[in-house]
Amino acid sequence: MKTVTDNQLNGELGETVVKAAVLGLGHVFDNRGRLETGIDGMIEFRDPVTRKMTGKSVLVQVKTTKRKQLTAETEDSFEYLMQIADVEYWRDTSLPVVIVIYRQTDQSIYWKSVDATIDDDERRLVFDKVVDRLDGGSIDRLAALAVERGRHGSFVPPMRTGEQAHLNLMSIRMPDEIFVADSPFASGRDAVPELLKAEGQHFDWVIRGRRFVSFRNPIGTALEAVIDVDTVEAVETDAISDSDDHDDEIVMIELLRRTMAEQFGGILSYSGKDRVFYFSADGRYQTSTFHYRSLKGVTSATVVQVYPYKKGKRKGDVHNVRHHGFSPRFERIGGEWFLSISPTFAFTEDGFRPHRFASDLLSGKKRMDRNGSIRGQFFLFRFLLSRAQLEDTEGPGLFPSEEAIPDVLGFEPIEPVVMEVAVPESAWSTTDPNAKRMKAESEDGPFQPMLEM
Repeated sequence: MKTVTDNQLNGELGETVVKAAVLGLGHVFDNRGRLETGIDGMIEFRDPVTRKMTGKSVLVQVKTTKRKQLTAETEDSFEYLMQIADVEYWRDTSLPVVIVIYRQTDQSIYWKSVDATIDDDERRLVFDKVVDRLDGGSIDRLAALAVERGRHGSFVPPMRTGEQAHLNLMSIRMPDEIFVADSPFASGRDAVPELLKAEGQHFDWVIRGRRFVSFRNPIGTALEAVIDVDTVEAVETDAISDSDDHDDEIVMIELLRRTMAEQFGGILSYSGKDRVFYFSADGRYQTSTFHYRSLKGVTSATVVQVYPYKKGKRKGDVHNVRHHGFSPRFERIGGEWFLSISPTFAFTEDGFRPHRFASDLLSGKKRMDRNGSIRGQFFLFRFLLSRAQLEDTEGPGLFPSEEAIPDVLGFEPIEPVVMEVAVPESAWSTTDPNAKRMKAESEDGPFQPMLEM
């Protein structure tokens, strides 16, 4: 009597499911057939943009199981122990080999390179249930294996398409009118001492070449001390913002920066030395948390964080205070003005005094930053600058009433663009030879340079 064993059925089922999954991702799976001896098939990758076959492939061994509980399985991972004969065979192949685990009970599919063993155990693989799931999120990392052994410089294009890219720009909305006047002072630096003698000073203005420019009407304010009152004139903002004169462009950039500093005063501080806006501290050695809406929903960030010394004679004393911040860049593109936001950090001794080793602290923090954290900071500041409020939170809003601080400038988010290909960040982060070291450094806490005692 002719029979087909359960193992044969399970093996055929697993290969069929994996083949369907690979085809669904836009690539080709070729079965080895009855003559397979440790290799069930091969995946050849296809460029998702040109539809051209890349000629880059990996070999696949499919393992199918009905077990509900895999070896050493936890909520995040499980293990698989390879056969010695298989390991010896795969080691000599000319193409990379991956193990694909298909579990029938929950229809889950995971993959792992046979070279990704842990420690000195050349047979044991540890699968991460998120990172190693066979789907669009890991296909770039799988394709990154498809480089000929012993050959350098092979390129595999990104395998995913249609990813949204969020530009770090915000559109600036300005008042229709701007005020200009003659000034007895050649520059703002010359005018500031005179202005400080008056009460109710404002610094959202620019004096360049004895010309005063501001979105604020100077008549009836302390600004009368630095202008010729009889020459004040309201003109259309476009006369300066759209001017091709280089001096007008410089004036506009500085005016936007100063107006922004005045508008968000009390919430953001500005470091002229570093040209950085950063969250102001509420008091000495006080942390501060900011709630905002990210892509995934309402979240929060500690925007002013106090870091103590971890050891030594000064253990427990404050080492530094870190402030979330960004470097602003005002640019005119296609006749419109935009704010470019480059997330960074500021460091102080106590929340107010600049830290004497700020540059060392910043370089240490930058080494640990990843794309995700930078993206999160951008969405934080985009939420802040657009003056959005969280309707579903209790208590007073972040901003004072409009009567107290009118919105002179408006900052509006830019809609994301859809790229033809996706950025395979997961592939980079796992193949970077420094990734493990950098992750370990980030888990040790903030970078702390040696200070003089």
